[in-house]
Amino acid sequence: MGVLSTAEAQLTIIAFEVFLGLWLWISAGGANALGPWLAAVLTFTIFACVTFYLGWVGQSSCRCLGRYSPSPWYAFGLDVFVLALLLVGRPDLTALRANPRVALAANAYPGACGLGSVALLTLLLALLPMMGFGPLGQIIGKLGAHRVTIQPGLAQVEPGAPGQQREISVEIANWTDEPIRLIGGTADCSCTVLHDLPITIAPNETRSVAVRIALSGQPGIFTRKAAFLVDDQGFKEIGFTMTGRILKNSERRDMAAEAR
Repeated sequence: MGVLSTAEAQLTIIAFEVFLGLWLWISAGGANALGPWLAAVLTFTIFACVTFYLGWVGQSSCRCLGRYSPSPWYAFGLDVFVLALLLVGRPDLTALRANPRVALAANAYPGACGLGSVALLTLLLALLPMMGFGPLGQIIGKLGAHRVTIQPGLAQVEPGAPGQQREISVEIANWTDEPIRLIGGTADCSCTVLHDLPITIAPNETRSVAVRIALSGQPGIFTRKAAFLVDDQGFKEIGFTMTGRILKNSERRDMAAEAR
């Protein structure tokens, strides 16, 4: 959600994970295994905290494995399992206990180089539009199979009470060299597309489309999938996900009291 859902942030996270994996692989069993081991422990501890929080608040999916979206509790169990393996396969920690500053300094150089490279990549991704290459989403769309994209892929819905309605807007981008037609929306019965369809989206154009969501179900975090039907060399569906929170009675009373 938020800035973490952007293509730039996602590619930066992927770059860090690739760096960490290579660092672990290259240093496995060597004298400088302490640095990547500590980085891996810290990384999976953060992952475990995030997935535990998502499971605790009732999020139905962690969205950490692409189209396969397991429960956050499964992801939390995997993170804890990896942490247990890291503890079992830990390197020799004698030098760390004897002189932590010297031991950490000896392992800091590869980590600093890797994190510096990730930071440089992040800066480059941010500068691409200024260098005339266009938005990163357009570059990815033209290089890959994503001829039509929806942003954000995970749309945040404002919290509300059961029965209330909320509206969100998504950006549908056509990265092809020919116009495409947005025919309609396909979703569950709680979602309505607030736009006169069909509409034509010109080449390299982005159109904003509003969607109304009726909040229903038990209080807590919800995740719902929806899709649009487009005519792009044949009919295709392009999907996105909405997430939000249905408030409890006590939370609604507190919000009403604050508003007064």
